[in-house]
Amino acid sequence: MPFTKRGTPAALLVALAAGLLLARLGPFDTFSQLPAKERAAYWIGLTLLLAAQVLIALHLLRGRRLHWAAAAVAAGLAGAVPSAFEVAWAESLLRVERDLGLVDLVKIYGDVLLIAIPLALAMRAVLPVVSEPAPAEAARGNRRILDALPPERRGALLALAAEDHYLRVHTDRGQALILRRFGDALVDLAGLDGAQVHRGWWVARAAVAGSEREGERWVLILTNGLRVPVSRTYVLAARDAGLLDR
Repeated sequence: MPFTKRGTPAALLVALAAGLLLARLGPFDTFSQLPAKERAAYWIGLTLLLAAQVLIALHLLRGRRLHWAAAAVAAGLAGAVPSAFEVAWAESLLRVERDLGLVDLVKIYGDVLLIAIPLALAMRAVLPVVSEPAPAEAARGNRRILDALPPERRGALLALAAEDHYLRVHTDRGQALILRRFGDALVDLAGLDGAQVHRGWWVARAAVAGSEREGERWVLILTNGLRVPVSRTYVLAARDAGLLDR
């Protein structure tokens, strides 16, 4: 289940709250072994680092069809890997007077997971979610558009382009112009696996073969060779949909 990045500040606030709580509780003997200021710096710093790594992992997982909890657990498992080395480094500075070996790192990774997975779940819960597709409804909308095409042009929908009150429909069998407003077509296709990438363009995810930069703007390259501009307004939406990483 993909998410947007608009909730990142809220997710970091969740991580900060977790760091403050851990600093107050002092688990793993940090309460007895570290002074209050060092303990606060230890837990807040490491928790925010872990949170940043979890967000990066969630960002890399966006566009994958995973349940939000599964994505959070996967992000926690991934984010805990660099965090284990960060904890080992902090431990060597503050508490441990010996070199940490592989066995120590494995144990630290297990301890980090006890924090990383609950933290990832809590952070993922506050990130806004992109609406999940409604397959049956989207299929009907797709059918309405395709049925308006000449029979020889009816195929897999690749892209839609607005042309005044008309709509240019691109399929894997070519393209044709139909009398339909772009806004109405977007409503029809609200649950289809695709995204609006420009004021007058919509593309199907499966139709995107690649992307590239043209100066300051992005362009999507479709499977039929069509080049579709991505406007600045829709860059984040296109990125969240996983269209700019192909």
